[in-house]
Amino acid sequence: MGQYLAYKARRAGVPFLEVDPAYTSQRCPRCGHTGRANRPDRDHFRCRRCGLAGPADLVAGVNVRDRARSAWVFVTMPVAPGHTPA
Repeated sequence: MGQYLAYKARRAGVPFLEVDPAYTSQRCPRCGHTGRANRPDRDHFRCRRCGLAGPADLVAGVNVRDRARSAWVFVTMPVAPGHTPA
């Protein structure tokens, strides 16, 4: 799936960054608590620590977006003069 999305993004001139989706549907984007109990069923999310609730897919999407934003900083970071990128 990632290769297809990367191809489509490249074709449209849109940046593409793949992130690890592990636990994104179990992690609370508000407080960071991660646990299976946060996802009582396939469609629902409810944080056992702070009470944030909503559609599980939406919560997972927010977590994926936040991971991509964090990673994007490193991808676009300028290289210091005199240093070669690894």
